[in-house]
Amino acid sequence: MDSPSISMEARKLSILLLLLLHLTHFSSVAVSSNIIRCPETEKDALLNFKQGFTNPSHLLSSWITEQDCCKWKGVECDNTTGHVTTLDLHSTSQADSLRGELRNSLLDLPYLRHLDLSHNDFHYIQIPDFIGSFKNLEYLNLSSANFRGTVPDHLGNLSHLQYLNLSGSGGNLRVNNHDWLSQLSSLKVIDLSWVNFGSWNSWLHAINMQPSLIKLNLSACRLYSLHIPPTLLFLNFTSLQILDLSHNYFGSLIPSWLFNLSSLATLSLKNSDIQGSIPKTFQTMTSLTVLDLSENSLRGELPSALPSLLKEVRFSGNSLNGSLAKNIMHLKHLVVLDVAGNYLDDTLTQGSLNFSDLKELDLSYNSIVLKMSQSWIPSFQLDVIALRSCQLGHHFPSWLRTQKTISSIDISYAGISDKVPDWFWDTSPAMEHMDLSFNQLRGEVPDLSRLSLSVVDLSGNNFQGPVPHFSSMMKGFILASNSFSGTVSPVCESLVYSNSLRFLDLSSNNLSGPLPDCWVNGTELIILDLGSNFLFGKIPQSLGNLQNLKILRLQNNNFFGELPSSLQKLRRLTVFDVGSNNLTGSILIWIGEFYTELIILFLRGNQFSGAIPPQLCILEYLTILDLSNNALTGTIPRCVNKFLIMAGVEGVPSFIFDQYTTHEKDAVKTIIVTISSEYNLFSSRIRPFTAIDLSGNFLSGEIPGELASLVQLRELNLSVNNLTGPIPPGINNLSSLEALDLSRNNLSCSIPPNMVQLSFLEVLNLSYNHLSGEIPKGQQFLTFDNSSYIGNRYLCGPPLTTECSTPLPEDPHCMNHNDPEIQHHASDWLDGAASFFISMGAGFIPGFWAFWGSLLLSKSWRYAYFRFLDNTANNIYVFIAIKLRNWKERKQTNAE
Repeated sequence: MDSPSISMEARKLSILLLLLLHLTHFSSVAVSSNIIRCPETEKDALLNFKQGFTNPSHLLSSWITEQDCCKWKGVECDNTTGHVTTLDLHSTSQADSLRGELRNSLLDLPYLRHLDLSHNDFHYIQIPDFIGSFKNLEYLNLSSANFRGTVPDHLGNLSHLQYLNLSGSGGNLRVNNHDWLSQLSSLKVIDLSWVNFGSWNSWLHAINMQPSLIKLNLSACRLYSLHIPPTLLFLNFTSLQILDLSHNYFGSLIPSWLFNLSSLATLSLKNSDIQGSIPKTFQTMTSLTVLDLSENSLRGELPSALPSLLKEVRFSGNSLNGSLAKNIMHLKHLVVLDVAGNYLDDTLTQGSLNFSDLKELDLSYNSIVLKMSQSWIPSFQLDVIALRSCQLGHHFPSWLRTQKTISSIDISYAGISDKVPDWFWDTSPAMEHMDLSFNQLRGEVPDLSRLSLSVVDLSGNNFQGPVPHFSSMMKGFILASNSFSGTVSPVCESLVYSNSLRFLDLSSNNLSGPLPDCWVNGTELIILDLGSNFLFGKIPQSLGNLQNLKILRLQNNNFFGELPSSLQKLRRLTVFDVGSNNLTGSILIWIGEFYTELIILFLRGNQFSGAIPPQLCILEYLTILDLSNNALTGTIPRCVNKFLIMAGVEGVPSFIFDQYTTHEKDAVKTIIVTISSEYNLFSSRIRPFTAIDLSGNFLSGEIPGELASLVQLRELNLSVNNLTGPIPPGINNLSSLEALDLSRNNLSCSIPPNMVQLSFLEVLNLSYNHLSGEIPKGQQFLTFDNSSYIGNRYLCGPPLTTECSTPLPEDPHCMNHNDPEIQHHASDWLDGAASFFISMGAGFIPGFWAFWGSLLLSKSWRYAYFRFLDNTANNIYVFIAIKLRNWKERKQTNAE
């Protein structure tokens, strides 16, 4: 081919390429114009959906008509068609959570493949049935969105679904059958944790229909069975890699079918009542890297053949025994070792913990001794060190100096008696949690404000010096039971604006001076305990700013004056203890009116006066009421039967703890239990402790019979008062009573015989009253000696030496109050005599007014009548005087 023709062909080819380039450009412009805007029908559907929310918040702030919906936050579209394929409206904070209704306008999004409405608040509505109509849906996440009711069977229509998450409902969601779940054969991830499966225990049938399943989470689903039904011939979900069946109620051995899941990498059976021993068959699970069997009823020794690839071993809270070191030495990849709360008995040396990847070590609550040389340099860098109750030796462990990444350390109850070295306080800049409590550590604590510590517990040691400053990030600061001295001022200086302090315990130290009025910035505090120090002065008004406070303890100090009125703003208190001070005034009515969540009230050992206000009966959740050793007068209110926990009508309400973190709940509960155990000196039975102590006052009147309705009351102390009358005959209804002290009153009549029915009674003191009659015999009364009855002149029978055959004078004021038979006859007599008195009254009224009316109308008659009364009185007086003189004269004559 010659050169001109080649040139012509080249020009044609160039023109063709230019045309192609232009066509490609126009095509891309057209496509891009299609991508920019989503279909109007889908845009309208989303705007309609938005109208269903009562608080669209900034999550939907970009959803405006003028803008393409594909650019809205949470919306994604297909790159070629523009159809909406993803709607992700999950909330990241409570402030952003959506509330309202879910409108079915979403059905106009026929190409939706991904729907996420998690962590919103739909206020207990049911999951709408229309959710099951998205034929193309592959991803559905409705977790922690406050749904309730039955999971709709319509979800079984989502045949393309690969991811399903309905977790976090707190048990408010439930399933009635497994049919809908069996139809979802494409699922790879199922998370139904906290969905109530109720009596549905054929869950394995439904799961066996998921051949592609990779992750299964059925934690806290109220499952009761791990057994494979006979109709299930083989396992069809052998691709499973993650299985979480924790927090259920299996009550069985570890099932053998688990060992057929050869791909399983993570297994959790935590807190599911798993029994028996840990099978050696676990060695066949060669892919297993995480094994959590904690908080069960497992016993026996650790198996020596655990899978060698294990990275996390969590066996805490069981009854495992024997050696630890020899059974874990082959686990070279360990990152987490948690065997706390067992019966392991071992001595660990440097070679026992040769795990270079180890990050978390918890050996607490075992019989483990660590014998490490002072020069030991571990191969690991721990983030979490928990060696509570392990014996570390008397010297402070020097190997801790090598650990530069510690975030949490607990070496409490470790038998260390040493000065804390200066280097320890700066060991790890990442340290947030420090627990050195209940050793014999000494020295002064430096300024902690430069550290990022969140929780510090140094209680139960011998630390001295002033209270250290701390940073605004501190949440829990516990220095109780040491020898800190000086004032509370360093705390005030650390309570800057926007601080995080929630738990402050400086009790049982040597702190002195007045309590500063500096609590304006303590609004986050939940627990404040300054008890058992040498603080004095008036209780500051600014304590009323602590409106989130649950526990306030100022006991065993020298505070005086009246309770400040600002304290009535502390309306969430569960424990109020100002006992053993010098406080005065009356018991304020607002304690009963505003402290409606109160569980424990201690006002003992002060100078409170006046009557016990009946408003205290509003405190229906009280378990301990102690008003002893004051100067209270009046009678015991009859409304005491309104203490519902003492009456066994209600338990301690869960709302008292619900809003707090696990650590804070434990702290509140621990203090309540500690106070109860300090108060209850004579019982080891595990039950809510309840007590009423009104001893050491000037109370008068009778013991109200309403006390007998407090069937859960365990201690009743009314001693050292001026109470009169009989012991209430219904006292035998106090079936939980363990201690009863009615001594040093003016009680009379006999001891009710039915008191022998108080089978838990361990302490009884009825001494120094005016009781009479025979002491009841039998059961617990056989264990009481004469000190229980001394000072009652007319009591008889064992254990006293006075025999009941000896005639004893009867108390004329008793009228056999405690004899049910006499009471029955008296009741019959009153019933029969009622008509007599009615008839007598009908005649008395006209006779009364006929006589007294005449005296009122006639002045002369009135004067004559009262002269007659005067003369009669004089005659009676003269008669008695003469008789009395004659009696004295005869007595004198006989004496001579």
